[in-house]
Amino acid sequence: MKKGITLLALLFIGLFSVQAQEETLFGNNALDLTGVWYNSRHNFSFFDEDAHYVRGGSIDLEFGRSIFLGWSWHRMRDDLFLEEGNVSFKLRHSGLKLAYAPAAGKVIHPYFSVMAGSGKIDITGDSDDRIFGITPTGGLEINVTEWFRLGTEVGYRYVTDVDVRNLGSEDFSTLFVQVQLRFGFSWGYW
Repeated sequence: MKKGITLLALLFIGLFSVQAQEETLFGNNALDLTGVWYNSRHNFSFFDEDAHYVRGGSIDLEFGRSIFLGWSWHRMRDDLFLEEGNVSFKLRHSGLKLAYAPAAGKVIHPYFSVMAGSGKIDITGDSDDRIFGITPTGGLEINVTEWFRLGTEVGYRYVTDVDVRNLGSEDFSTLFVQVQLRFGFSWGYW
């Protein structure tokens, strides 16, 4: 868990130190604040043979028109029953989010993100378990209006530090597909 947070911190420090240089890989003023966004995320996570609805969101600051840094969260809407029978759980996960949208000014463009942070598995009738999760995603986004973007993504929720009965990280790590609705404004283009 500490390695993941340290790695993210070094990545963010590296991104912001690029701004101090005369020339950068992304061009001059690559990391100026250029927008603010709220994301509403709706995904279906695939546990075993079942798909479960997970809702979440994020609040992001946009830098250089294509880099997004913010806080993100996810929460399962319904209990998921484990193989043992009447034991169920809900998964919550939140953390720092870093996203990149190359060619964000184009009507249709790619969108990549990664979120890393802590979470909790709420076990029905049992104690809760603290976890650490990383969720990389990739997909396409459409600029519907200046203030609304619609995206579809595929991702993987990798969960670690699980200490629940006879279950491990692989029982809670899962593939998901997601629809993202982004509301905000990017003054870098308009």
